[in-house]
Amino acid sequence: MEFLFAPMEGITKYPFRRVHHTFFPGMDAYYMPFIVANQTMSYKKKELQDIDPANNAGIPAIPQVLTNKPDQFLHAVRMLAERGYREVNFNLGCPMATEVSKKKGAGFLSVPDELDRFFDSVFNGIAADSGLSGAQIRISVKTRIGMEDAAESVRLMEIFNRYPVSRLIIHARRRSDFYKGVPDRDTFGTMLAASCHPVSYNGDLFQPEDLRQLQDRFPELDSVMLGRGLIRNPALVREMKGGEPFSEKELADYLAALFEAYREVIREENNVVHKMKELWFYLGDNFPDGKKQLKKIRKAGSTAEYLAAVSELLVI
Repeated sequence: MEFLFAPMEGITKYPFRRVHHTFFPGMDAYYMPFIVANQTMSYKKKELQDIDPANNAGIPAIPQVLTNKPDQFLHAVRMLAERGYREVNFNLGCPMATEVSKKKGAGFLSVPDELDRFFDSVFNGIAADSGLSGAQIRISVKTRIGMEDAAESVRLMEIFNRYPVSRLIIHARRRSDFYKGVPDRDTFGTMLAASCHPVSYNGDLFQPEDLRQLQDRFPELDSVMLGRGLIRNPALVREMKGGEPFSEKELADYLAALFEAYREVIREENNVVHKMKELWFYLGDNFPDGKKQLKKIRKAGSTAEYLAAVSELLVI
């Protein structure tokens, strides 16, 4: 089984990836939060920092691109290839209204004919570019099962199967579901059976038993992507491989290292505290008896208040 870390905007950028990979090794790939390809053929400073090979040294990191224009995507692929990346992931899963309204991310799924033409232009462009074809650049796709209706998946699979996609990562929800409700594993199973490409499952894997149930249902599946489950439990993959849960000491050391990693790149300490509180939105699920301390963490307005609240919760 291969384990892939899902990109989560604002959370899984390079400081997080470096610390997680140090404390909890075992991920086969960390997919990066998307960079936005646009008509200016330029990228934000923060995006360039996140994809900088120096910031990802020793980490199996894979960049992701969001766009609906083949020329913009190809420009991004060339830029990433120049930086040494050999796989680029195309985002067809983002459910944010700001992107969906522009027919990007999951919104692109609503216009399958345009999506088909996009892939045709992209793969023809790669084949015609000796630098990209010679470097054997792989294009993987992260998708949902459709925009509004799971029946859309049939047409989508016809499109995906037409092109040399290196991996199809399927979040088993429609865009209209966002992250709510139960993943549609029936539709995922149909897509898995229809695919001529390697397929990874994504959606609500929070504990080892979830993976066992998934494997029982789809024994041919050899790759999964985890997101929120790994933020909540950074040792989840270790547990899924038969290892031990994290100890409170291990978690405390991990969080201390994250705090320092964020301090290196975020100027305002209050913003560092805010970043840590984002993680505690998920981590707090591990402490059902720590409601009082978790409330203090949520309300912390300074570094001192945050550290005191965490020390109170994680009594080592």
